[in-house]
Amino acid sequence: MGRKYINNRGSVKIVFWGTPIYAAENLNSLVNAGYDVIAVITQPDRKRGRGNKFSPSQVKQVAIKLNLPVYTTESISKDKNTKNKLLELNPDMFIVVAFGQILPVEILKIPKFGCWNSHASLLPAWRGAAPIQWSILNDDTKTGVCIMAMEKGLDTGPIINTETTEINDTDNLELLTNRLSKISAKLLIKSIEDIKKTKGLNETNRLSKLNAIDQISIDVKPTYARQIKKEDFIINWNERPRLILKKILGLYPNAYTTYNGKRIKLTSAILIEEKEKFLCQNNFNQNINIEPGKVIMIRKKLGLLISLKEGIILITSGQLEGKKMTDGYTLSIQSNLKVNSFLGI
Repeated sequence: MGRKYINNRGSVKIVFWGTPIYAAENLNSLVNAGYDVIAVITQPDRKRGRGNKFSPSQVKQVAIKLNLPVYTTESISKDKNTKNKLLELNPDMFIVVAFGQILPVEILKIPKFGCWNSHASLLPAWRGAAPIQWSILNDDTKTGVCIMAMEKGLDTGPIINTETTEINDTDNLELLTNRLSKISAKLLIKSIEDIKKTKGLNETNRLSKLNAIDQISIDVKPTYARQIKKEDFIINWNERPRLILKKILGLYPNAYTTYNGKRIKLTSAILIEEKEKFLCQNNFNQNINIEPGKVIMIRKKLGLLISLKEGIILITSGQLEGKKMTDGYTLSIQSNLKVNSFLGI
């Protein structure tokens, strides 16, 4: 499948940098909007999935479908071949969306119209690798997308466009990522059109014309969204109920607990705010000993009810190791869970 052009927006030559599906959808949107993406830079093929076989990034997959030249780099700061290729291409603009590496200054200086990053947070909050996950894990009420001019620092550049969205209690990582990706694509198109109007200006005058906002002037304390580690996915049943819920949502679909040596991913849950009322309505013995991680009720139409240190949580869907995702009740049968079983062992 070749390139798709809706209108003639090819007056600037763009090199697109990105890796995950979030970035891939942005790449697709730019090409479908008619922009001249002359090359794509992404991370090398990695071992992914159950078979642990090498497979290309989602950005590379989309680039191939769009018949775009693709270059992979393990470390752009050390990769002279890719740098030379970029110089040969003589691009007007770099668009960077979740690429996964910091671009060195010598690379940032290549394009005439500058290097622009779409970042999925309300900067300076959640600079770094996993802003969407940490906005949910931190129980933030809102997040958004910022388009910024790239500089040497990690997500520290001046911002030219921003859009905010609320984080709902029903938002998991997949839902919020999809929404932010759509916002990002829209903001990128607006930003590219704005940037094109700065032709002939130097960097300082370009930023001035774009009304760029220095992050230092924003009254928000910078926070950093570090990479998610393996241990982050493990549910600690001693944590506060809302933090457990946010882990299930923010690390969807991979937050997990264990039982009888098998991993059980928990993919959706509901916090029971009015515990006594809920237990009464469901004919539950309220005098039972409540302990963190203990299964206290299994109901076909509800799921698994788990007691916590400060409340209860209803697990409505999950996935036993080696099985497909299913509802909470079926999950209990597959996992051989019973009332009074303890999760996390």
